[in-house]
Amino acid sequence: MQSLFELWQRYGESFLHGMLVTLELTVASLIVGLVVGGVLAFMRMSRIAPLRAIGAVYVEIVRSTPVIVELFFVYYSLAQIGIIIPGFEAAVIVLGGFYGALYSEIFRSGLMSVDFGQREAAEALGLRRKTTLLRVIVPQSLLAILPPGTSAAIDLVKDTALVITIGVGELMYQAYQAGSETFQYMNVFLIAGVLYFIVCYGLSLAVRRWERHVKAAGA
Repeated sequence: MQSLFELWQRYGESFLHGMLVTLELTVASLIVGLVVGGVLAFMRMSRIAPLRAIGAVYVEIVRSTPVIVELFFVYYSLAQIGIIIPGFEAAVIVLGGFYGALYSEIFRSGLMSVDFGQREAAEALGLRRKTTLLRVIVPQSLLAILPPGTSAAIDLVKDTALVITIGVGELMYQAYQAGSETFQYMNVFLIAGVLYFIVCYGLSLAVRRWERHVKAAGA
C-alpha cells in the first residue's frame, strides 16, 4: 500500500493539473454567475412587470432544480437534438447560470438592505437614478453582499466536482483516475480534499481581509 507521499510523487502533477482546471472552471463560472446575477437582480427590481416576471421565473426554476440534472440536460440531452457543447463549456454554462440565480438574490437583498432614506436624500440633491445607484446604493450594499457572496463562491469551488460526471478533467476526475489505478480511494480523495480545503480557506481569508478593508474605508 502506497503512502500519501508516494501517491503524491506519482500523481502530484495530475492533481495539480486537475486543480488548475478546477480554478479555471471556477473563475469562468463565477464571472458568468456575477454577470447573470447582476442582470437578473435589476430585472427583478425593474418597474417593468414582464422583466420582473421573467427574472422571477428563471430564478425559481434554476434554484429548484439540482445542478447535476441541469448539467446532464445541457451536456447529454441537447446533444440528442444536435446541439453539442464541450464538457468545459457546458459546465461553465450550467454552473454560471445556477450561481447567477443565487447571486441575483444576494445582490437584490443587498441593494434592498440600504435604507430608503438614502435614495430620498440622493433625489433631494438632484442626483440621477443611475448616479444614485452607482455612488450611493451599491457601495453601501457591499457589506451586506460580501458574506453570502463569499459563501456562494466557496460553494461554487466545491460544486465543480460535479463535472466529473461529464468527463471534465478537474481535480475530482484526476483523483478518481488515480484511485482506479491504485485502488487507494481513501488516500487519493484525502489528497483531493486537502487541495479543496487550501483553495476554499484561502479564498475565505482573502475576502475577510477585503471585508475589513471595506468596513475601514466606510468608517
